[in-house]
Amino acid sequence: MALRHLVNMDAKAQIGRAAAQFVGNDETIILDSGSTTTELAMQLSDRQNLTVITNALNIALMLGASPTCSVHMPGGQFKAPTLSVSGERSADYFKGLFAQKLFLATAAISFEAGLTFPAIGDISVKRAMIETASRVYLLADSSKIGQTSFTSLGGIDNIHVLITDSGIRDEDRRGFIDAGIEVVVA
Repeated sequence: MALRHLVNMDAKAQIGRAAAQFVGNDETIILDSGSTTTELAMQLSDRQNLTVITNALNIALMLGASPTCSVHMPGGQFKAPTLSVSGERSADYFKGLFAQKLFLATAAISFEAGLTFPAIGDISVKRAMIETASRVYLLADSSKIGQTSFTSLGGIDNIHVLITDSGIRDEDRRGFIDAGIEVVVA
């Protein structure tokens, strides 16, 4: 993973462990690319009959080694910094698919700007993932809350559950809860 993904790794590992509690056997889930979702993927080796759709090459390689896990990947443009594929072709892959849960990554999240990312090419893929999943879990360490990045995916109403670390400020936690978002502190 690129060096920028090595920031806040203790918090990301805790978030990954907390998120794993929401993954059961016999489920179809989507794992977005990112360091925190990679931490989640590392916790899933004991799940049975798990179907995983991911745009992350490292997650596909990791979970693909499990004989009880079926891994599916879209095509598209490979992005070395995030070990992922993105672009319109990647987004098209999700048409007609269904997943119970999406574990989404973000670069930044704020009440004003919503979920934001540094690359425009990621937006169509993330939107397609959201449309495919019944429930959206956002995995974000507290340093990303109150921040903005280059381009917006949309408001915080795109997510059902925020899984973060204990660094979240009380007023931010209340803000998410007031918006109808469950907050899980790892």
